[in-house]
Amino acid sequence: MKFKKIAIVSSITLAFILGGSIGVKADSVLESISAYLDHSIKIKLYGTDFAMKDSEGNKLEAINYNGSTYLPLRSVAEATGMKVKWEEESRTATLEKDSIVLANSTDTSGVKISVDGLWSPTYITNVKKIYSNWYMGVLFETTPIADKTFKDIISMKTQEIKKYSKIIETKEMNVGELKGTYIDYEEPDSRSKMVLLESNNSKEYFTVQVFVEKSKYSDENKDAFDQVISTFGRYR
Repeated sequence: MKFKKIAIVSSITLAFILGGSIGVKADSVLESISAYLDHSIKIKLYGTDFAMKDSEGNKLEAINYNGSTYLPLRSVAEATGMKVKWEEESRTATLEKDSIVLANSTDTSGVKISVDGLWSPTYITNVKKIYSNWYMGVLFETTPIADKTFKDIISMKTQEIKKYSKIIETKEMNVGELKGTYIDYEEPDSRSKMVLLESNNSKEYFTVQVFVEKSKYSDENKDAFDQVISTFGRYR
């Protein structure tokens, strides 16, 4: 399993503004501008419509200024699992993330997991994501079944792993209402734990895999897979 990082650049860049009140100390640094509330902007969060609101539940709108779109920082950041801290004295907004939500979306399903906030993206599509640091990470994928059965998929995957790895354990594993097969195996350079889950629409299956560089596998991270799979869920 390679741990090389690849920079991901979004095709649309959105600047953010901090939502909330403005302190008196900001008077000397505020500059009056002419901007527009853009009621046409729609936000989707993991494929679902998302309404931006302030701490009182009031609806917020995007702002258009000089051709750029600005969104309220706190509303959007907290919806994605980030914490926003505001220091009035230094007028500094700090963003922190305990976890990152990864979502895979197809015409027939939407599934998600939460992973370590320190991991970075190395591969991202609508149906496959890999996040990692320099020695550990996660693979999250939704794969079409095509003309095979889920039992065929399990058999093929097991035989494939046996060709280049040592299987430590296999067992049946249910995650929520979904049935699956768990495989713990050791590759030449890493330790991997994964579960293949059968979707309830028979058109696809889901893979959740946590991999750790072999020399770094320890008591501190041996439960990482359990932590990730416990967050698996459907959002539509």
